[in-house]
Amino acid sequence: MPVTPAHQPLRPGTDPIRLAGANLAGLARRAARTWPDRLAFEHENGERLTFAQLAARVAGLARQLGERGVRQGDVLAVSLDSGSTLPLLVPAAAHLGAAMVPLNPGFTPPELDHILGLVEPSHVLATPEFCRAHAGVLRRHGPAVVPYQQPVPGAEPPLRPDDAPFDDLGGADHLDARVRFGLTSGSTGVPKAVAKTQRQWLLDGRALATVMELTQDDRVMSSQPLYYGDPFMLLMAALQTGATAVYLSRFRSQTFMENIARRSVTKFMTIGSMPAMLLNTPPGPYDTGHQAVAAWSVAVPRHLHAELERRFALPWLELYGTSEMGVTMGQPLSEARSEARSGTREIGAGWLGRPMPDDELRLTDEDGRVIEGDGVGMLEVRGPTVTDAYHRRPEATAEVFLPGGWYRSGDIMERRGPDYRYLRRMKDIVRRAGENISCQEVEAALRGLPEVVDAAVIPRPDPIRGEEVWAFLQVSDVPTQEPLVRERAEAVVAAARASLARHKLPRYVSFVDRFERTPTERIVKRRLAELGDQVPFCDLGERR
Repeated sequence: MPVTPAHQPLRPGTDPIRLAGANLAGLARRAARTWPDRLAFEHENGERLTFAQLAARVAGLARQLGERGVRQGDVLAVSLDSGSTLPLLVPAAAHLGAAMVPLNPGFTPPELDHILGLVEPSHVLATPEFCRAHAGVLRRHGPAVVPYQQPVPGAEPPLRPDDAPFDDLGGADHLDARVRFGLTSGSTGVPKAVAKTQRQWLLDGRALATVMELTQDDRVMSSQPLYYGDPFMLLMAALQTGATAVYLSRFRSQTFMENIARRSVTKFMTIGSMPAMLLNTPPGPYDTGHQAVAAWSVAVPRHLHAELERRFALPWLELYGTSEMGVTMGQPLSEARSEARSGTREIGAGWLGRPMPDDELRLTDEDGRVIEGDGVGMLEVRGPTVTDAYHRRPEATAEVFLPGGWYRSGDIMERRGPDYRYLRRMKDIVRRAGENISCQEVEAALRGLPEVVDAAVIPRPDPIRGEEVWAFLQVSDVPTQEPLVRERAEAVVAAARASLARHKLPRYVSFVDRFERTPTERIVKRRLAELGDQVPFCDLGERR
């Protein structure tokens, strides 16, 4: 039996399915006809597209994909650095009934090998540098390789940004076809792929637009890499409301508020450690010299919440969701203002706001029984944006996708009356600077090194990045003197670079001669942090 908060669900905006018609790409056509000359897309690199120009670019990309053999049901894997092409390839693929999976340009060959084996793309579109660096992996998997802008010997003709008439954009009915994969890491170790349909991404965009109360007068900024899901969700919200989506190439705390001010941003999004990093920059005139009226963050740091609002002179509001279920709860600005006027707004309390339209929420105990009334338990969600499986991972799917359409979030929540508050995760991950790093993936890489007998990885709290990777290494001869401890730790992490991206490498390393284990030989991770200074320990310092 689902537990629905007493708060009424957020009032949904205009039905995005009606706006788009039979295909997600139809949303770009409709926006172009509604707001042809309004600015739709702005990027830090200087690129600016009106809604009409954006639709023409989508049509041009769709034409080129078709010329290179992309067909209905195909999967296009894409690794690009920045600019409009990456997000606009999603509606371009949607027009054809195909799907796109964005790739982190920093993937190592083993990481890319895993992802290509999982999603089996028919085509890979990437920069020439990426194509050359991963030529062996690409040959092994055999997709058609399409370089971006510049030719690569032996590859398909390069794809370049180009425009085409958009009158027929999105005419074919593909609403329930998968259109964009997201990659997620969880307790099962290696990254998993979440394939969401065109319909679900349209509803995700509506959810974000609803929480942020977007209008055509808004300029909304994201500084996440464009291969993340949130920037694309922001584009979907902009195409439904006429707002301008503003993107930075990456987050830089020293110039973030200056970009807010100079780009006349009205609303913006942050994740992970971004709020803490902003507070750690020296105060400056742009802290309050801006036009922004609100910020939203996934997990606003409670102990910093009041200071964030004081220093930057705007409300900092909550968003909650995951790749598997989209935005599930959020705080609209109008509600925060109403609570402030009535004196009922709780800054730093961590309450997550109201549920999305059509979503159902419930808490369950350790035995899976539904908790009635106030209590603490696992949050489970059911709704139209919740996916139903991990792509080609039946074991992982069975762990979290339950009968009746319920998804086990892995997050422990407290419910008090109508409100939910996030407490902790059950998932075996480190959330570093907004990225989920699988502990089991790092452990597997460390265990593969000849000097490591066994390994366990846990998160270590960090005031800037939220959490850092802390590796406990079982070795046959534990170093005890400081110079040797650091030398061994650096050698292990250097060797792990061959199979782990930079942000996944351990910052903290501890050495043990054995692990405490359960009767089933599992390492008792909950006791590791208690070891502290009792075992040889090394802080390798900031990595990026």
